[in-house]
Amino acid sequence: MKVSYFVFTLISIFTMAQASSLSSYIVTFPKTDNVATEQDNIIEDVKKYVVDIGGKITHEYSLIKGFTVDLPDNDEVLDSLKERLNYIENEFGTKFNLEKDSEVHALNRDHLAA
Repeated sequence: MKVSYFVFTLISIFTMAQASSLSSYIVTFPKTDNVATEQDNIIEDVKKYVVDIGGKITHEYSLIKGFTVDLPDNDEVLDSLKERLNYIENEFGTKFNLEKDSEVHALNRDHLAA
């Protein structure tokens, strides 16, 4: 009985450690002179690449071309995505913005009334 509890605890800790080792990023693609279909194909390629390197698409935007992705907290994974996006920009002229997702406020929190 105690062994199964111990195993369950280890599995829970491992699962929580994996879940907390992700960082969220926003990838957007400004409008370009490229044909819309070509840009859409490039964006789909980037999304597939994100999944291939261990990321997960968590949200796709409808008003702008872009998506939010969770990536493992690993510099190699982030560098790999940056390299892919830079290659696409150089090869196809499709510009991109990559930024870490974070909470944003209109006012500094210190100025909020209590």
